[in-house]
Amino acid sequence: MKPDQELVEKIRSFNRFYTNVIGLLDQYFLDSPFSLTEGRVLYEICNTEECSAKKIRENIVIDEGYLSRILESFSKRGLIKKTPSPKDGRLRIIVPTEKGKREFANLNNNSNSLISQLIGKLSEEERENLLNKMEGIRILLEKAK
Repeated sequence: MKPDQELVEKIRSFNRFYTNVIGLLDQYFLDSPFSLTEGRVLYEICNTEECSAKKIRENIVIDEGYLSRILESFSKRGLIKKTPSPKDGRLRIIVPTEKGKREFANLNNNSNSLISQLIGKLSEEERENLLNKMEGIRILLEKAK
């Protein structure tokens, strides 16, 4: 069943609102030297066991060439190092360096601060309501995939 145009427009309007609220359209994400995509890739590297480019691509939808350029940039900036996988010699395991871990910690702290500030004026009941609605959105969109 094709959704009606009014529904599509309302969803797109919400998306525009939310991207502005959390600053996704800023050149740099969360007052960092990273774009949103770079921040997400760094998140995956720091939070994925035996991280590889293949695993990153399984977790987020990203063009293989674009990911390769991001990883090369991270390597040149001293944020990651790549080592051969002991299980599969064709794979390279990507691990954050100490600098990469610090940069991720800064991003994570800035993200937590932004969300805390965003919901800080909401009552406990409003926060619970917000979380329930967000979980409902997640469930419905997962079903629609």
